[in-house]
Amino acid sequence: MKKGLAWLAALTLLGLWLGGCGREAQIWRNYGGDGGRTLTARGRGPNKPRLLWVTDLEGINPGSPVVDEKEKIYVPHSGGSLTQVDKDGTVQWRFDSWVSGSSTLPPYLLVQPGGKILMSTQPPHEETFQLSRRGETILGVGWLPWPAAVSPVSTSSGYTVACHQYVTETGLIALRVFGTVKGGEALWRRDFYAPDRSFFASNPAVLEDGRSFVFVETDVGDNFLLAMDGAGQVLWRAEFLREETRGVGAAIAVAPDGTVYFGTPRIEDIARVYTPGWLYAVKEGQVLWRAEAGQHIEQIMVAPGLVVANVLRTKLLALDPGGKELWQHRLEGWESNGVMDSRGCIYMAGVKNGTVQIKAIDARGRERWTFDTRQRAEAVSYLVLVNKRLYLASADGKLMAISD
Repeated sequence: MKKGLAWLAALTLLGLWLGGCGREAQIWRNYGGDGGRTLTARGRGPNKPRLLWVTDLEGINPGSPVVDEKEKIYVPHSGGSLTQVDKDGTVQWRFDSWVSGSSTLPPYLLVQPGGKILMSTQPPHEETFQLSRRGETILGVGWLPWPAAVSPVSTSSGYTVACHQYVTETGLIALRVFGTVKGGEALWRRDFYAPDRSFFASNPAVLEDGRSFVFVETDVGDNFLLAMDGAGQVLWRAEFLREETRGVGAAIAVAPDGTVYFGTPRIEDIARVYTPGWLYAVKEGQVLWRAEAGQHIEQIMVAPGLVVANVLRTKLLALDPGGKELWQHRLEGWESNGVMDSRGCIYMAGVKNGTVQIKAIDARGRERWTFDTRQRAEAVSYLVLVNKRLYLASADGKLMAISD
């Protein structure tokens, strides 16, 4: 097949895979959108952007927004608070927890089936809250018995995987990875503890069949990518040199076929470059390929025929599932984070000259437009794309909606 026809076929498959679920409500369940953390929406994004509305959350330092099936937007902020906003920009309610204001780190957020919302706060006070769609605290269940140390993830059935890191009596960090079902029953847990080392986890990712994946880092020995089934049993484990694979964090995603993509930062000292920043593809415990990124990989966007790495304020790097480079798009440096729509169009958000701006890059790596919201900000939250609308919040607590 000629290159042009192959590319067209890949884009057609992308549209069918993501856009062919017209009857299914579009949601953005957690950071990454779906359980696989693919950062890809099922619908299209805006073509001629305009600012629909701006809402004051009366809070600061927002985290990643989520959107439920009724298109209610939830934004975590202020260390332990949550605000729900309608799609017209009207604030419906605000929940302030006992840890609100105690941290500059925003809570992690997760939409569960039936409108239940999970909020997990970050240090110094780690706590997990489950709320109804009306903002009421749900009591009576031991839901998530330990706070999530990184962003928890869920399937459409409510099966949830989370990671909990805690300090042991000897000052080391232990790791617990666990799975729960809708209603709060803890199904399984796996503990990583050793008297001579600490353990740290990336964001977990989960497929609809219950397979889950997490990259585990340690300060002694090798790091490893772990695959588990719905009962928490290890399916496979792939080990990686610790010096080359530190700081994966949010740069992990899994395709429906079980291929895991993860990225590393650039790691170097005066005498040696340990890694220039790599994008890895791993399936069934085997490394399929790795591609040099040249800098820290912040995010990974995955769709049929297309894998795109957001490389720290320098470029977008696009490859096919076989690791062949398709294109690069040079970033100006203000673009912080992005999402992809069902056409393979990528939207990047950031702050340029003091205002929040959005850039659109098409599936061939060509810039389509840049839109200045004229909203002043120092930083922005992650982007969300649902029903042709982009949502993001500024560091001072202004939630924005952008669409045609």
